[in-house]
Amino acid sequence: MTDLSALVVRNTLTDAVMAYAMALDAGDWQAFRALFEDEIDIDYSALGSLRATVAAQTWVDRCKVLDGFDATQHKISNIVVAHGGDAARVTSYVDATHFIGDLAGFACGTYVHEFRRHSEGWKIRACAFMVAGFPGGRAAFDRAFDAARAAYAARDAP
Repeated sequence: MTDLSALVVRNTLTDAVMAYAMALDAGDWQAFRALFEDEIDIDYSALGSLRATVAAQTWVDRCKVLDGFDATQHKISNIVVAHGGDAARVTSYVDATHFIGDLAGFACGTYVHEFRRHSEGWKIRACAFMVAGFPGGRAAFDRAFDAARAAYAARDAP
């Protein structure tokens, strides 16, 4: 792979990880779904969430709970891309902030996105979030998520 083609792959994969975070914050579930293969490995067990191989739409539907927040912001930094052939891994730091009413839930950690190249481009085949910590505390994070889950459920209630 030439230096230029390696740079293009790196930029493409970096853009995809940024698109993951931006789609979460925008609640753009169509754009979010478009990032994935049809079946993906998820490991968000560090948050007490899913660790499984699931249909991509299942993951998208679970993430829709973020619509219960007033706002979220997922900031990505320290991006490291490793790729060879049709496989790649992107590791990055994420600072995730979730606001609802007077509550704020903060989580900092590391994303790992694994990609596979397809004829239509690179798709996420696996993603994980490893928690480094909860600025403001885990209890505050959990309270904010509980409030968002309730708001999300109430919005769909008859």
